[in-house]
Amino acid sequence: MNLYLIVLVFVAGGIAGWALVRQLKGRRLRKLARLAESSGVLFEDYGPEVALLENTGLPYFVDGRGGFGCCLLRLEAEDGVKPYFFDYQCTLGEGAGERRRQSTVALFDFEKGAFPDFHLSAGGDLPDEASGLEPADMKDFAGFPAGVKLLGRDPAALKKYFTSELDACFAEHSGWSAQGSGRYLVLYKGGGLVPAADYPAFMTEAKKLAFNLG
Repeated sequence: MNLYLIVLVFVAGGIAGWALVRQLKGRRLRKLARLAESSGVLFEDYGPEVALLENTGLPYFVDGRGGFGCCLLRLEAEDGVKPYFFDYQCTLGEGAGERRRQSTVALFDFEKGAFPDFHLSAGGDLPDEASGLEPADMKDFAGFPAGVKLLGRDPAALKKYFTSELDACFAEHSGWSAQGSGRYLVLYKGGGLVPAADYPAFMTEAKKLAFNLG
């Protein structure tokens, strides 16, 4: 095969791959838009606004590069809490370790909230998006499920906030990771995109966990 044909095959393969990705994204948009319509929820192709995400002060939205949200389900405020459900993408790492992350998240704005700065990792990993947070001594949080890691900025504030009741709440809702700061809380499960068919259950469990935490 000569060089011209090799280049042609490479370009054709790239175009086909790009078209497939666009088709899959479009399919997800349509499915979630239908879900929002049937639930009476406002749906937006993109959002929340980048400024809103950055102003949360949550490392989850601040530490990455080129971050943005899409497939947004913007729910009505409930008891002074504004919930946002959306897919979030950003670039993490540097050089050979650079990677693009996509995940479905639930962001809650508690107008009267006062969360300590924390990151709770269900998988026990120490994430890139937790700048300034240090691992806590898990012996002080015996009620958490096995393998969970907790990071924070103020050990005393963590001990005061994470009561045995909250530890038990995370044990009941295993697999969820969380990050909080001030009035904002973000929750996600598994670190990937939630299939449209599983979205209602994801929203229900996230809201239940969030209101227990707030």
